[in-house]
Amino acid sequence: MVGEGRLHRFDTVDDVLAVLDDGTDPNTLVALVQDAGATFLAPLEADLAGILCRSGDVESHLAIVSRDFRIPALMGFSFSVDPEPENGAEVRIMLDTGTLE
Repeated sequence: MVGEGRLHRFDTVDDVLAVLDDGTDPNTLVALVQDAGATFLAPLEADLAGILCRSGDVESHLAIVSRDFRIPALMGFSFSVDPEPENGAEVRIMLDTGTLE
């Protein structure tokens, strides 16, 4: 499974509300979150192109929900490049290798 779209950092519920308010299509976004318990992402989660989470593992709440919605997600993720890609950068989640292109 592959998920591709524009990288978008979500740190708070306000970030989710901003996307809902500005009319951005969540299907075009790969969400980056810090915490595997990021329940504030719920209003968008079913429509996201992918999820990157800096914590957690395959048994985390976010991982389980993403599998239910068939959304590609990498848990315990860290970027292999420095500096990290900016918001809006096109990214592709490769689940078969557990990497980001």
